[in-house]
Amino acid sequence: MPRSATVVHFLPGDFTGAKKTNLAQAALPEGVFRVKNARLSARLTSGVIPALFPFDQLLVSASVLLPQGGALEAEARVRTAAGWSPWFSFGRFTKGRGGASVKGQENPFGRLDVDVLKLVKKASAFSYRITIPPAAGAPAVIKLAAAAYTDSAAPYAPGPAAAKSADFKPVKLEVPAFSQMIQPVTYARDICSPTSIAMVLTRLGRPVRPAAAAARVRDTAENIYGNWFFNTAYPGSEGFYSFLTRLNSLEEARAFIAAGVQVVASVTFAPGELKHSPLEKTRGHLLVIKGFDARGSVIVNDPAAPDGRTVERVYGRAQFAAAWLNNKYGTAYIVARSLNAFLAVTAPVTEFFSAPPGPGKAARLKLIESQLITHERVELLETSGGWARVKALEQPHLQADKKTFAPYEGWLRLQDLGFSLPSPAAAIVRAKTAAADGFKFSLGVKLAAHHRRRPAAGALHALPVRAGQAALRRNILNTARLFLGDKYYWGGRSAWGIDCSGLVNLAYRTWGLDLPRNASGQFALARELRRGQLKPADLIFSADSARPEFISHVMLYAGGGRLIEATGDTNTVREVSFAKKFGAPFEKLAHGARVNGKIVFFGTVLR
Repeated sequence: MPRSATVVHFLPGDFTGAKKTNLAQAALPEGVFRVKNARLSARLTSGVIPALFPFDQLLVSASVLLPQGGALEAEARVRTAAGWSPWFSFGRFTKGRGGASVKGQENPFGRLDVDVLKLVKKASAFSYRITIPPAAGAPAVIKLAAAAYTDSAAPYAPGPAAAKSADFKPVKLEVPAFSQMIQPVTYARDICSPTSIAMVLTRLGRPVRPAAAAARVRDTAENIYGNWFFNTAYPGSEGFYSFLTRLNSLEEARAFIAAGVQVVASVTFAPGELKHSPLEKTRGHLLVIKGFDARGSVIVNDPAAPDGRTVERVYGRAQFAAAWLNNKYGTAYIVARSLNAFLAVTAPVTEFFSAPPGPGKAARLKLIESQLITHERVELLETSGGWARVKALEQPHLQADKKTFAPYEGWLRLQDLGFSLPSPAAAIVRAKTAAADGFKFSLGVKLAAHHRRRPAAGALHALPVRAGQAALRRNILNTARLFLGDKYYWGGRSAWGIDCSGLVNLAYRTWGLDLPRNASGQFALARELRRGQLKPADLIFSADSARPEFISHVMLYAGGGRLIEATGDTNTVREVSFAKKFGAPFEKLAHGARVNGKIVFFGTVLR
């Protein structure tokens, strides 16, 4: 089981129950809160945040866009069986001058070990607060607040020695190569962390040299350059989304790389434990993960290299995982230009409109396009009031040229979005609905391995799907049959409402096959079949005879001349014979035949 979990708050809905002093809501993507009066102190105190499991270590970070000389302080407290602890300070960061951690923070609850809160007994909940002192210049803007918590007693479970998934592909980001060892400062051997940050910021278009970055993150109280809180506060002060996390697998890191986000990882290893490292051993070293090769080995920029030409290194998967995930609990810095790499639906289902609808059913029917379910990823384009215009990244939409696909664009409620690590899906909900900890999941919801809130095993199956063609076809049809008898729901694509293409999309998605959202897109993707070639779970399409170019309906072939459809004709999901649906014998029709005002087409997306 995962040892760590990360909470990131960066949308207005994330701060329900929070207390705000001298803060006003900002307009995304600028940030979430803006200081009202820069001459007065401002504070954000979170509500109580229940943990998904008992924990004994806590990291806190914050991204606050600051004027030069502006500052921020982050604190946290925890709840154990003994009650609430006092507030622990993670230090005060000042833009342009580094930071100062607070020594001597130890009490019966635990101690603040520079940048990690280590508890005597496990906690069940926590709260954080961010304080922004008065400062000259433009008002500060809070972009995000984050916390990562860990059960240090949970066993480390090594992943596979090499990637075994048939669809694994190499991935690599181009990241500038900086060596800390050639920097013209006496403390060059101590600046692996800011050198890694300098590589990341330079890649993101904010060039900075390692020595300059070191001056901006130095912990003056400890005289060190690797304070985790200050190293993430620095990019945040420049306007980036930056936070501390603890990842649980190399595949989680790979998902960040695939999303275009490099990972700065903290490692520890003894002699001989990390082959090809420029260091023989280390009690703590930071480097940039920038890719994975075809064998699953980890491609990094290691700032300890003796020169820039040798900064890029390739480390064996198992050795690197031990040095990072086992020895350092997967501690990492994440720095991104925008929040889109971390944005997903957090509600059980949210409706997706061509424009923000007014009240009433008529407005909904006029503007509804689709639905999105939990964990579906989106890209934020703009906000207006309580609405967000997004790209639905998991719902391909056929473009006007009838050949290319792009994510559906539309509007959904801003409150239904939240933070989600871009982790690979390890399982999918196969039951029509499932519940966990009072939260309801729809059929087709994908879950990463780190998701601790998950339905019972019987409601899930693992991804990728391993099934022969006959079993796959049977499973797709059985999934579609879960909706038989339900009412037809225009725009529906969830357990709580379904239309024709939504039914096909979810039935296939549940078995690892992601299709376009609409019937026209599914038709464009499908390979034409003759009637005699149809097999169960293949697709039947129809168009009105007056508009043969517009595919208006899609059905699943159930075998034996029968079909499964969600149809507005009867306002139901049903399984019927072809003859009953079209008023003509199935055996006498060909692909493209005209029958009772319809044109019928046969196709498949399966082998």
